[in-house]
Amino acid sequence: MQLLKKKGLLIFWLFLLLDCYFIYTKDESYRIFTKPLLVPILGFYIFLNARKNHYHNTKTLLFLALVCAWIGDMLLMNTSQTFFLLGMLAFAITHIFFATIFYRIHKLKLAKCQEAFIAAIIIIIADAFLYRFIKSGLGNLKIPILVYMTIISTMAIMAANLLGSGLRRQSAVNYFIPAAILFIFSDAVLASQMFVFTDTDFLPVIVMLSYGYALSLMCEGFSKLLKG
Repeated sequence: MQLLKKKGLLIFWLFLLLDCYFIYTKDESYRIFTKPLLVPILGFYIFLNARKNHYHNTKTLLFLALVCAWIGDMLLMNTSQTFFLLGMLAFAITHIFFATIFYRIHKLKLAKCQEAFIAAIIIIIADAFLYRFIKSGLGNLKIPILVYMTIISTMAIMAANLLGSGLRRQSAVNYFIPAAILFIFSDAVLASQMFVFTDTDFLPVIVMLSYGYALSLMCEGFSKLLKG
């Protein structure tokens, strides 16, 4: 446990890079030994370093977010559409928990939400371009994709809203906003791979690497927050 407490992020990156190697070499059977460990490693790292008897509600929300992320990881190891939809639902719930934590840290106030407003405009424009790009390949998934895009965009807007918090502004700049951007980027590449560039070999590696980096940043930010 002490190793995870001190070197959890390094261990996570070792497993992430190994997982990406298995994706690149198409050794999918070996991923049952790497992908299931990614989220638990970060979870142990966060909670072993967290301040005891503090931030109970935030810890609970974060634990639920990580559980849903782990479930999403497991579901997306199956390539069927049903498992894809279930995995997308799990990650949507993950982002709802993240957004809720950000809102609890710094509530969105209409009179003081310039950062969130600017982020919302940028994200809406980016979402519109992405949806137009992938729309022809979505088939009957148009509504689920739109709902998911709305949820992850809301999470990113809540992360940007932290810029208005004097105490958490630096954490937002260093961790939460870059993590939100990487989550969106990873999902955009995944959507492009699934619905447009269906025969590319390198995009899954980019998806996993950017998703893992996003998780790492998000969890590092929460680790520092929960240390008090």
